Amino acid sequence: MSGSITSVGFIGLGSMGGAQARELAKLSLPLAVFDHSAEAMKRFEGRARLASGIADLGDCDVVGICVQDDRQVHGCVDKLLSALKPGAVIMIHSTIRPATVKSVAEAAALRKVEVLEAPVTRTEMHDDGPFVFCMVAGDEAVKERVQPVLDAYSTNTMMVGPLGSAMAMKISNNLVAWCEIMLGIEAFDVAEAAGVPLDKLAAVMERNGNMTPPMRGFLRFRADRGNQAVRDLMAVQAGIGEKDLTLAEELGRSVGVDPTIAAHVRRFVKERILEVCRR
Repeated sequence: MSGSITSVGFIGLGSMGGAQARELAKLSLPLAVFDHSAEAMKRFEGRARLASGIADLGDCDVVGICVQDDRQVHGCVDKLLSALKPGAVIMIHSTIRPATVKSVAEAAALRKVEVLEAPVTRTEMHDDGPFVFCMVAGDEAVKERVQPVLDAYSTNTMMVGPLGSAMAMKISNNLVAWCEIMLGIEAFDVAEAAGVPLDKLAAVMERNGNMTPPMRGFLRFRADRGNQAVRDLMAVQAGIGEKDLTLAEELGRSVGVDPTIAAHVRRFVKERILEVCRR
């Protein structure tokens, strides 16, 4: 394993990855970014080197990946491994199957490239400064090596254990979040139809602790659904919710736990959010 980090790369500049890269751009380390969206890339003009493709990040010591699913992670890693130098580190921020991370790590080991799981969950809602809790799994020495990179966007970091453990933690966390979100949307729909002032319901829920940050965020989207940009973001989140709950359902079954709630919510999460967008 090589020494200090001298350059960083980042793939995936969506709502979460773009904000992580925003904080990385504040470091003194050279940053290179890549996304298939030209609009997402344009936001980093003058702040980072705009890579021509994934393999163009091959000179980086650390590359973060924050894309949507297992297939996209595999696609990124396949291109990276032919370009990265031995001792480089891949950090997977995407929420994917634990088995996918392990298979990626096995392929990377053949190239003497390190892999860390580093899924993130938002802790702050602001648009400046560290804003996520980063759950890390893999080699602790590698984690210590990349800690300055993690600190750029993390309010907290936690070493969970061997590969697979941080992703299992993130999937479990997301199961709670999506169930809360669906409960909040339904509660506000019921209250609105019953003539309850929604601001007063929100005040009660804030005071008694029922209003969680994920629920609050989606209820804010619900209130602003007349905005096309908000509807577009909610549509993307609908697909992510279905994916996350599918992972929770699969994980439960794989460890011998009946995933009744995950399976139930997964069946309607996407259509329910899209229905809110259509109103």
